[in-house]
Amino acid sequence: MNIIWILWGIAALVVLVLALVAVAVVRAARMKPTDAVTAQFPEADMARAQGYAEALANLVRCETVSCRDQADRRKFAAFHKVLRRTFPRLHRRAEIMEFDGSLLYKITGTAPGQKPPILLMSHQDVVAAEGEWQHPPFSGEIADGAVWGRGTVDTKGSLYCIMQAVEELLESGWKPECDVYIASSCTEEWSGDGAPATAAWLKEHGVHLGLLLDEGGMIMEGPMAGVRGRYGMVGVVEKGYVDVKLTAKDEGGHASAPGRNTALVRLAKLICRVEKRNPFRARFDPTLREMFRRMAPNMNFGMRLVLGNLWLFEPLLCLVLPRINHLAGAMMRTTCAFTTAKGSDGLNVLPQEAYVTANMRCIPHQPTDESIRILAKIAQKYRVDTEVIYQDAVPPVADYSAAPFKLLEETMAKVYPGYSVCPYVMTGGTDARFYKDVTDNALRFAPLEINHQQHTSIHAANENLSVLALPPAVDFYKQLLESYCVVDPAAPHPARKRRPAAKKAAPAAPAVPAGAQDGGPAARSVPPEAPDAGAPGAPGAEGMSLPDEVQMPPAVAAAVQAERAAQETGLPEAAQAPSAVAAPAPGESAPAAPAKKPAAKKPAAKKPAAKKAAAKKAAAPAETPAAQAPEQEAPAPVSDQAEQPAAPAKPARKPAAKKPTAKKPAAKKAAAGGQQAPAAAPVAQAPEQTAPRPAAVPAPAEGTSPAPAPASAGMEPPAEPQAAEAPAEPATV
Repeated sequence: MNIIWILWGIAALVVLVLALVAVAVVRAARMKPTDAVTAQFPEADMARAQGYAEALANLVRCETVSCRDQADRRKFAAFHKVLRRTFPRLHRRAEIMEFDGSLLYKITGTAPGQKPPILLMSHQDVVAAEGEWQHPPFSGEIADGAVWGRGTVDTKGSLYCIMQAVEELLESGWKPECDVYIASSCTEEWSGDGAPATAAWLKEHGVHLGLLLDEGGMIMEGPMAGVRGRYGMVGVVEKGYVDVKLTAKDEGGHASAPGRNTALVRLAKLICRVEKRNPFRARFDPTLREMFRRMAPNMNFGMRLVLGNLWLFEPLLCLVLPRINHLAGAMMRTTCAFTTAKGSDGLNVLPQEAYVTANMRCIPHQPTDESIRILAKIAQKYRVDTEVIYQDAVPPVADYSAAPFKLLEETMAKVYPGYSVCPYVMTGGTDARFYKDVTDNALRFAPLEINHQQHTSIHAANENLSVLALPPAVDFYKQLLESYCVVDPAAPHPARKRRPAAKKAAPAAPAVPAGAQDGGPAARSVPPEAPDAGAPGAPGAEGMSLPDEVQMPPAVAAAVQAERAAQETGLPEAAQAPSAVAAPAPGESAPAAPAKKPAAKKPAAKKPAAKKAAAKKAAAPAETPAAQAPEQEAPAPVSDQAEQPAAPAKPARKPAAKKPTAKKPAAKKAAAGGQQAPAAAPVAQAPEQTAPRPAAVPAPAEGTSPAPAPASAGMEPPAEPQAAEAPAEPATV
């Protein structure tokens, strides 16, 4: 009976497995190839491509090999000169910071602070050129449709395209609304201090990037065996970095009589143990699953069946895939590569101490500390000591469903129609890992299409880059910058804010230092453009309507109040002129009277009585003889209250009737007055400044009475009820 139940169980299990496989087969059969299979390389202007190639060749000819603890960095200064000659507009427009050979460019946006900045990166240093080359490694020769030389792919090619894109945008008049940064370190190849110094500067200045785009994946046709189509591979995961030294010690001795398990033998056993039985756990993380999901439709049926149904075959693939594909294995687990070794200095001497170094790239699910502990535990079994030379933690994983990645996909669709975009796990290291404190969206992608030979030439001989790959890469960066550097129109835009028109003069505004009215940008290394001659506040802006609360000194503000009172009642300008004349400053001679017609020249009979009553406020205060009408005196400006003696009280009178007349704002006159009278003195000290008045003053109109005078000359004149309604249109001089 038990056997029957076992058979039934086995049969049910087989049926279940067959059902699952059938589902997987159906899913694989329903996957249709994407446009990436038929996508064609974008058409490019050969003349344009040739011009780009010549410029890139100049960068390649400037040798910039870097190595650990390199003290002399003068070669990078020569490279910077080539950059200045090649991209003059960029170097005139940008603020440039240098960190011992590493560069950071900043182009300030028109609306800084309303959108996080963008940073484009590509390092300028290269590794040493070893081996035999078809063309000299620093010749920059253009042959067979490619630029040859060290750094063409890694990464002077992308650095050139970034700067050329910005150069062309600036030439077209482009003004980004957010800040744009370009970074290029000279120590990337050995994890030096260039990128950390640049990132520290950004952090110190409170910069948090909305998007960082560094080197990483590129565009390839068939990026993996069995996958068809053209793909842009974007690195969103970068593995941690560790250099360790594994040391074995022994008694040493003569090589003619060796013992067992000497230092080198124990190191060899450790190496074989790690090589044959990898101690690190393989796993599909979300990024790797997404990559295979996007590639699966363009695989052959067998691969599509397995990799397109990870929900079923993932446990099996974790065991098999790293063994059959080392690149896939590197994206699934921590790697440990043994790189250097040293034993005895003598050929016939057993070493007392021997060591090997290992370079580890740590996967996020087994970060650096955990991976180091795993290796150290195995090393102890062979009596080998572990020393960490350098380590860097696993950087944050970028979200491939976030807006920055979506923008990159949209840009690819515009420049490379039909190409597919895949997130993937970076197996190498980049400078982007140092920026984890200043951004949450670090993408690693250079929009250059390369073939398999060019990919394998990185850090090897015969490195080269196709000439036709340059124009679309430049277009990609231009499109990306134009799309990113735009602030939402619904959001407030500081560059478009305008000062509201002044409706009435500010009472006794304090003087403002020249150049401080407009609140200009902070000081930069690049001098700001000179203001236009006709702009407010610029030299030669005479006659412009300026904001009262900014432009008028105290004396002029008081004069404006008197002028506006006269304008409310329609008093002719000739009668208003005395109010705009100020006494000379202490120690200066009295200026000549303004060249204006005195009020006496106009027939007194033509002036309405109501206007005459209001003219008493417009006239400048002066010490008049007793024979003159006392109501023609006006109080002194507010700024002179401390110096004015008290005036006798005037009899109370009814306000003069006002006729509706055309109103003119005094903003322009105030500005003119500010030019004529930089400082005001008590009128009592300069009676000669008062314009002549008619000897006889007509009586007020019937039913009206002159406006009451203030109780003392030091009091502020009464405010006109209509002054607040004065339009803000510029007056005509």
